[in-house]
Amino acid sequence: MTIITQIDDRCAALAWSPISSHADIIALGTKDSGGVGFNDYGGELEFFHYDSPQVLGNIKTTSRFSSIGWTSYTASQQYLSGIIGGGMADGTVMLWDPSPLLREKEHVSLISSFKLQQGAVTALKFNPHAEEEKIFATGGTDGQVLITSLERVDAPETYFSSFGGGAVSDSSNRPAMITNLAWNSQVSHIVASATGEGTVAVWDVRQKKKWCEIRCEHSGVPVSDLAWNPTEGLHMVTACSDDRFPILKLWDLRASTSVPLAQLEGHTAGALSLDWCPNDATMLLSSGKDGKTFLWDLCTLKPIYEIANDDINNNASDQHDEYRQQQSSTSIYGINLDSSVTHQQRYDAQWSPLRRGVVSTCSFDRKIQTHSLLSAGVKSGRAPAWLKRMSGVSTAFGGKLVSFGASYPAAINVDSVVKHPAFSKISQKFEHAISTQNYTDYCSAKAQEAFRAENVYETQVWGFMKIMFEENARVHILKYLGFDPAHISALAAAFDYDKSAADVDTSVKVMPLKAQEIIQKSLLVGDFEGAVDCCFRLGNYADALVLSSCGGPELWAKTQGEYFAKEAGKRPYLSIVSAVIHNQLDELVQRSEPRKWQETLAVLSTYAKAEEFPSLCLMLGYMLEESGEPAKASLCYMCALDINRTTEYWRSQYHAELNEDELHNLLALHKFIEKVSIFMYAPEVSRDNLSPETTNLFAMYAKALAEQGLLETASKYCFSNSQSSMELCDRLYNSTKAQGCRQIIGAAPTFPFHAVAVGVAPKRPSNETNTKNKQQQQQRQHNQVQQQQYHPRTSSDALPPGWMALQDPASGRTYYANQSTGESSWEKPMVVEQQPNPEITSGVSYGSQSTGYQQHYSHAGQQIHGAAIYEHSQTGYQQPMEPKQQTQSMRPEPVVNGSSLVAGATPQKAASKYGDGFVSSASHPELGQQYGNVGTSNPYAVEGRPGIAKVSGTPSKAPISATLDLAICSKLASQYQPVADDLLSFLAMLQACPLTLSEKKQLAEIERGVAIFTKKIARDEVDSNVIENVASMMVAIKEKQYTSAQAIQTKLVNTEWAQHKDWLKGMKFLILLIVKRL
Repeated sequence: MTIITQIDDRCAALAWSPISSHADIIALGTKDSGGVGFNDYGGELEFFHYDSPQVLGNIKTTSRFSSIGWTSYTASQQYLSGIIGGGMADGTVMLWDPSPLLREKEHVSLISSFKLQQGAVTALKFNPHAEEEKIFATGGTDGQVLITSLERVDAPETYFSSFGGGAVSDSSNRPAMITNLAWNSQVSHIVASATGEGTVAVWDVRQKKKWCEIRCEHSGVPVSDLAWNPTEGLHMVTACSDDRFPILKLWDLRASTSVPLAQLEGHTAGALSLDWCPNDATMLLSSGKDGKTFLWDLCTLKPIYEIANDDINNNASDQHDEYRQQQSSTSIYGINLDSSVTHQQRYDAQWSPLRRGVVSTCSFDRKIQTHSLLSAGVKSGRAPAWLKRMSGVSTAFGGKLVSFGASYPAAINVDSVVKHPAFSKISQKFEHAISTQNYTDYCSAKAQEAFRAENVYETQVWGFMKIMFEENARVHILKYLGFDPAHISALAAAFDYDKSAADVDTSVKVMPLKAQEIIQKSLLVGDFEGAVDCCFRLGNYADALVLSSCGGPELWAKTQGEYFAKEAGKRPYLSIVSAVIHNQLDELVQRSEPRKWQETLAVLSTYAKAEEFPSLCLMLGYMLEESGEPAKASLCYMCALDINRTTEYWRSQYHAELNEDELHNLLALHKFIEKVSIFMYAPEVSRDNLSPETTNLFAMYAKALAEQGLLETASKYCFSNSQSSMELCDRLYNSTKAQGCRQIIGAAPTFPFHAVAVGVAPKRPSNETNTKNKQQQQQRQHNQVQQQQYHPRTSSDALPPGWMALQDPASGRTYYANQSTGESSWEKPMVVEQQPNPEITSGVSYGSQSTGYQQHYSHAGQQIHGAAIYEHSQTGYQQPMEPKQQTQSMRPEPVVNGSSLVAGATPQKAASKYGDGFVSSASHPELGQQYGNVGTSNPYAVEGRPGIAKVSGTPSKAPISATLDLAICSKLASQYQPVADDLLSFLAMLQACPLTLSEKKQLAEIERGVAIFTKKIARDEVDSNVIENVASMMVAIKEKQYTSAQAIQTKLVNTEWAQHKDWLKGMKFLILLIVKRL
C-alpha cells in the first residue's frame, strides 16, 4: 500500500503549497455541498498536512469551487505564505492569504473577490516562473481564457482575453468550454488551453495572440487535461476523456500540430487527469474512468506501476460495512447497482511540487489520498531523477570544499575554506617570524607580550628561552635572576658601615698569655695541628686558618671543614664557599631551600663546571617538583636543556586549558607547539628526543594546519611515528601541494598501511586424483628409502644440535650459526659421538599402506632423545613414526636451487627449516618472498654448478651475533672486565625501570650494542684507545657528568663510526636513557 493518508468525505479541488517552509500543506476547495440540503450552495476552503487527516483550518465560501491554485507570490513580503486563488462555480475568483493560519493558527483572511467568467471558472493556474508569479490564467465554461495580474492585489487587472479560445461548437455556435490550462515550463509568457471540442490552443500572452492550435481529437471529443514537459518547452501531453479514445498523446510542436509524436495506451476508458513529474521528465501520472491510476515510463511508453484504489479504512468491521451498504443510495431504491467502478474513478492526480515522489489523488467516492511513489519509481530499472541530489557539498583534505549545484552547464566547484581564520593567521605569523631565524628577538617580543598580559610564568619562560640563544648564557641567567656582577661589585666597593651600629660586634678577643706560650711552643716543634686546635678552642678562627695553611694540605682541608661547620650557621654565605671549595654543589642543591631556588640557580651558573651544570639544574628541578613547584622546576629543566621534562609541565598546562570551544583549544595547542618549537631550535636540543606524548601533539597540530589548507606548514610538524601522523605524512606527500611538501619531508614516507595479498583458494582435487597421487607418492618414497640405505650420510657431514651451515651473502663462504645461543663461526663445530638410541635405529615398522622410513626433523636448539640429528640435502630420511602415523605417506622434498624444500611449504616453514636472518634470499629464493632480497651477491657464480658457492675476495671475519652472552663477558681480560661490568650493571638497572614503547626499543638497541662490543673485545677487534674512551664514558656516567659522557660518545662516532657503528648507536641510547630514568 502506497497510501500516506486519506481524507474522507471530501469532493474537492486540490492545490499543493509552493512555499518551501510549508511544503507539507495542501489546500482543498470543496466542489459540492456535502449533502447538507438543497438550499446550501456554498463551499469551504480547508487546509491539511499531507500526512494527516486532521483539519488545520477552514473558511466558508459563498460559492463552490470549480478550481483552485496557490502561488508563492508575496506582494513585497506582504503575504509570506503566498496567495491562494479559487475559481468558483459562479464565475468569480476569490483570493486568500493563508499566512495567519499557517503561522499564527488564526483564520484565513480573504484578500479580494471579483467576477471574471460568465460561467464556472473551470481552470485556474498561476504562472510558475519566479519573475511572473503574480500572473494567473483562468478558463471557464464560457470558453474564454483570461490573463490577470496581481500587481495590485486588492484590484487585480485582466489584460488578456482569448475571446473563446478559438474553438466554436458546431451545434450551438458558441465558444467551447475550457477544460484545463497549463503554463509552459520554459517560457514564462506561453500558456496552453484545452477545450471540450478536442483542440489545444497555445497562446503568446506577450504578443496577445494564438501561437498555434493543436487538433488533438475529433470534433466534439473533449481534451480532459494537458501538461508541458518540465524540461523541454516544446513537448506536451494531452488526455482524452472519451471512452472510445482512452489514449494519452505526446506532442512535439516542432514536428507537427496534427500528428502526435507517440501514444500511451493502457487505460480502458477515458483519461480524466494527468500530470508530468516535475522532478523526472521520464515519468507521467494519469488517472482514468476505468478506475486506474498509472505511473508511466516515457522511455518505454508503458505503465510501470498502478496506484491501487485501496481504502485506508479497509480494516473496519463487517457490521460497519453492512450498515454503510444499507444506507447507500442503491439500497434505498431497492436495486443493486454496481457502482464500484464509478466510485473508484479519480478525477485529479497531481505531483507535489516540493516533496519528491509524493502524489495526491481525488476520487468521485469523496476520498482525498496522498501516496508515496519513492519505491515505485525504481520499477523502470533506473533510479528516478528525484533521487538525484540537485546540489551537494563535501569537505576534502586540505581545507577544500567540493560542491555542485543545479546550474547549467553542470560544474563542480572546489573552494578553499578556512574554518578558523584566527588560528590560521597566528600560525602563519609564527612561521614567518621563525623563518628569519632571529629567535632572540622573537623570544624578547613574546616575553614583553606576556608581561603586558601580567602572566608571570610565560614571561619567565620566554625570558629563559631568550637566554638559551645567547653566547654567554650562564652570565645572562645571572642578570635575569637579578644578580648583575658589575652592579654587585660596585656595591661591594662602595660599602661602608658604622662601627657604632647595634648589629656590629666590635669586641676584640685577647688571647691569654698562657695560650700564646703553648701555641708558640707548638710552632717551635712544628706541631701545627696542636696550635690550630688551641686556636679553635679559644675561638681565634682567623689565626687557626693562617696556621693551618702552613701545616700541609690535609690540615688545611680539615681546618676549613671545621671552620665551615662552626660558622656556616651564623654566616649563610659560608655554605656556598664550602660547596665551591670542596666541589660539593650537589649537596648544596640538596640542602637549599625551595623558596630561594633563584639564588641556588645563580650559584650553579657561577661555579658549576660546564659538564656538571645540566645535571645540577636537573637536580634542582627535581627538588622543586617534589616540593610542589612544577612551574619553577620547568624553568630549571629549561636550563638543563631537558626538553622532555620541560614539556611535561607545558602539556599539563595545555590539557588544563581545554574546553568545548574548538578554536580556543587550537590556540592553546598553538601556544604549546610554539614554545616547544623554539626550544628545539636552541643549541644542543634535538627533536629526536621528544617523548611520544609530545610528538602526538605535534601530529595533532599538523592535522589542524592541514585542515586550514596550510599543507606545506603541516609538513614541518608531521614527524611522529604514530599511525595518524604516518597517514597524514603520506597524504601530504601526495597532496595538491606535493612539490613543496616533498621538499620539506624529504624521502618518500613509509606507506602507513600493511598490504595484504588476497589469494584464491586452490581447487580441491577429486577423490580419484587423491588416490592416484597417494600411490605415486608412496612409490617415490619407497625408492628414496632404498637409495638412502645404500648411500647413508656420514657422521662427518652432521652438525651439533642447533647449528646450521649457512652462506655469507657478501663472500659466498660457508659459515656456521647456532640459533639457540646466537654464536657464529667460520670453523665447523664438531659433533660429539654418542651411542645411537635403539628406539631410533633398531628397525623399521612396516604398515599395510606405507613402507618408507620417516625422519623426524628438529627445529633449531631442540634434541630428540639425546641423539644427534642427521639431515640429508635432498632426500628425506625420517625416523619411524607412531603406528597411527605410519600409514600416512610423506611427499619427497623437491630440489629447489640445490636445497631441499617440502612441496607446497610456505616461506614461513622454509624459514623455520633454514634459519631466519642468517639465510640470504639470493641462495634461498623461497625466503625472498618473506624477507626481500637480503643478499646482493650471487653465490652461484660458477656456471653449470648450482649449489656450489663461489668464494671471491679475501676471506672476511664471520658476522657477530647481537645476542648478549654473559659467559663471554665473564671471560674478558682483567683490564677490560670493569668496562663490561659497568655496561651490564647499567643495562640491568634500565631493565628494571618502567619504560615506554619507544624507550623499550632503545633498550633493545643498548643490549645489542653491549653484546657486540663485548664480543669484539673478546675477538681483539677493538683498539685499546677505544676501550679506554668507553671506560672514561662509564666513569662520567657514574659521576653524573652526562655532558662529558655525551662528548666522549660524539668523539667516538666521529672517529670510529666506520669500524664500530654496530655498537656505538647503543651507547648513545644508553646515555639518553640513564639521564631520563636513573
